[in-house]
Amino acid sequence: RSYNTQPRILSAAQERLTGSLSSAHANLNISSWASYFVRNMLTCVGRGGDGQRIRDQILEIMHRNHIKEVKGTWMEEWHQKLHNNTTPDDVPICEAYIAFLRSGGDNGVYWRHLADNGLSRERLESYDRPIRCEPEFFADKASTLIGEFQDYLAVLKSVHSAAELTSAVKLANQFLPNEAKGFIGFVLAQRGCAEPLPLMEACVEARSVIAPHIQGNRELLYLDLALEAEVRGFAERDAGSSDLGAARLVAPTLQNLCLSVADNEELCYCLNTWTTLASITQGIRPSKEEALRAAAVVERIRRALGTVSDELSGRLAKPASILGKSLGVDPWASDLFAEEIVRGSPAFAVSLVLSRIEPLLRSAADLGSWQIVSPANIVGRVVVASGLHEVQELEYDEPTIVASRQVTGEEEIPVGCVGVVTCDTPDMLSHVSVRARNEGVLLATCHDDDLFEQIEKLAGGVLRMETSSGGDVTYETVDEASLKASSGDHASHAAESKTKFAKLKAPEWCGSWVVQMDDFLDGSNVGAKSKNLAKLRGQLPSEVILPSSATVPFSSFENVLEGNRENHALRDHLKRTLDSIEKGTSRSLQEELTESRALVMKDLYIPNQASDAIQEGIEKAGISWPDGKVRWEDASTALKSVWASKFNERAFVSARKAGIKQDYVRMAVLIQEVVDAQYAFVIHTVHPTTRAQEIYAEMVVGLGETLVGNYAGSAWSYVTPKDSTSDISIVSYPSKSVALTTPASLIFRSDSNGEDLPGYAGAGLYDSVPMDEQSTVPVDYVTECKMYQDEGYRNSVMSQVASLGVEIEKAFGGVPQDIEGCITRDGRIVVVQSRPMAGFEPEGTV
Repeated sequence: RSYNTQPRILSAAQERLTGSLSSAHANLNISSWASYFVRNMLTCVGRGGDGQRIRDQILEIMHRNHIKEVKGTWMEEWHQKLHNNTTPDDVPICEAYIAFLRSGGDNGVYWRHLADNGLSRERLESYDRPIRCEPEFFADKASTLIGEFQDYLAVLKSVHSAAELTSAVKLANQFLPNEAKGFIGFVLAQRGCAEPLPLMEACVEARSVIAPHIQGNRELLYLDLALEAEVRGFAERDAGSSDLGAARLVAPTLQNLCLSVADNEELCYCLNTWTTLASITQGIRPSKEEALRAAAVVERIRRALGTVSDELSGRLAKPASILGKSLGVDPWASDLFAEEIVRGSPAFAVSLVLSRIEPLLRSAADLGSWQIVSPANIVGRVVVASGLHEVQELEYDEPTIVASRQVTGEEEIPVGCVGVVTCDTPDMLSHVSVRARNEGVLLATCHDDDLFEQIEKLAGGVLRMETSSGGDVTYETVDEASLKASSGDHASHAAESKTKFAKLKAPEWCGSWVVQMDDFLDGSNVGAKSKNLAKLRGQLPSEVILPSSATVPFSSFENVLEGNRENHALRDHLKRTLDSIEKGTSRSLQEELTESRALVMKDLYIPNQASDAIQEGIEKAGISWPDGKVRWEDASTALKSVWASKFNERAFVSARKAGIKQDYVRMAVLIQEVVDAQYAFVIHTVHPTTRAQEIYAEMVVGLGETLVGNYAGSAWSYVTPKDSTSDISIVSYPSKSVALTTPASLIFRSDSNGEDLPGYAGAGLYDSVPMDEQSTVPVDYVTECKMYQDEGYRNSVMSQVASLGVEIEKAFGGVPQDIEGCITRDGRIVVVQSRPMAGFEPEGTV
């Protein structure tokens, strides 16, 4: 009789199970994912309780209304099912019968309600006690039956429906704080009457009040789940607002998610920032500046939602697949399980609202559907990739446009690629962005999902894509002849680029292990980072700081390999690896280079004469060891890490594409103290995209690696005329989630001879490594960031940074500069490095 689930037995089992889940919840960290999953397990199981009432009350309704227990009628069939095998399906069946009675006996209404809840005629007939008949309409009893079945529906829900608000409130009432009762009373009284927003706000306020009390309390947990579901339901009904009115729903839906999900710190920061947007939170069309702020917050929320989705999917997909196979579930159902859990979570309601308002915000901010990172007019065949990293090592034999959903900024552009379009947002100053501009490759972000999907659907076809000065991208399909005509020009350009670098020679070791700043400009022993710093001495305002510096010169790594027997096995291995890669007989490039870097870190021996000389050079340069203690072991690890980055996959692919031999690449290492940065900046003294003669700058909280490295989100970006640097136009507000910090330390910066070759733009290919590990800290722009809070302060800082750019460009004879620096916590400006902008390098720079 395993199929027979009598209500009394069922409800008792449910009560034991939900009691056990509540007890487990009591013993878990409330912020853990384990707690999240245990809480949500309760949504899959009815509360239990007095299940016998299901069996008794249906008979009472039939007897009071003189409905006979006659075989072959709908009521008797349902009664037999309820008597022997009640299930959660009985809730929508009861609702469908009430709707049928209210319609005056319309069978279509009955079946539509069942269908809306996933119940078909076949399913009803499949029960052990099947329901085959059409429902009966009792005209003389209809109004009475509606009332009685309404009460009966509450009984069914109390046993089967985990998150039914009315019964949840009734059962949790004795545990409710008084403050919550007012909010909940308003929701119960106004459901179906008031507009959704005040009901949603009341629900999340009630949840906030009961949150400290729910751990392990079954009735409050069920009430919390019911309130969560109410907010989602209200949001889904009202998110279709035709204007920015839907923006009013962001705060309550986001707060609802914060109260539900584990590890909610990032979501809470998003919520705090969103609530500072005065106009938008009231559904009023914002100013351009507030729309830019809002767009940045929405981007950050989107990333946080992605993290929640990935966390849920990652934890559920594999168990769902294993259980699905064991239980004989169709594979498609197992595959969709994790996705449907995400769609059923409160995160979906937030995403739904954001999707409605994003186009309106972008319009108010004058952002359009496209963001052009590197402009170009191109013709190419479309290929689709989930991530640019997947195709960066390929060599296309015809001009190709890659439509890639992910572009982190760290990738290399594949050989033969003339354009990359993405729905991701690589930083304007990331490696791939600089590389695209230098190579004349189109790189553009599409903010319209439908438009990007249209381009993806053109995979295999040939497109002509053009960029406009107004920041738009247009495209059209063209014939194969247009592609063929474009192929000749592209091949000629690639061949010319390879010829330019083919005869480069590696610099000789100068015979010294350290070069001091006074000697940076003598000879060709150090890279452009070091030389440009030396050129800036005496050229900047007195209040601007240049850090003390010393450099381990070119070919020191190669000299260590050759000059010490302890390193000959490593030397030979590295040579064999490069030879096998060159001949195409190696394993995958990634495997070979990863192994090479690991061997350098593990096996490279730095002789005493080198380590002693480098330590002496550091002290002579006036560089202070952290806490006054020499830590050569840590310093040598950082030094070796920079040398090992010669075998970085991205750098290797980039050099090979340009025709630069790997043996030519030599690594000088610039040593400086790490600056305790409150803000970091990068300045371009000509706009990197439009080439306009104006300052373009970006700023972030903390160290500058979040600007040029693989850290998602936008920075503060702004433009200003060179002759009026206080006239600031904000292009974007920050959406980066983290800042980088480090204790007092030294940093070892790559300064290779391959980084600043004219026409190559290899900056950022190789690693700069601090002696101490950097830490990521979340950024709360609202309470901890003066640049965000104080407009006057922000404009003053931005103007100072822009003016510095003008001065540095003058110091380099008017050559447009790419400048990196930071602002210390006591307000001092430090210039870390300056180089000619990609595409503006004077001949003979290196």
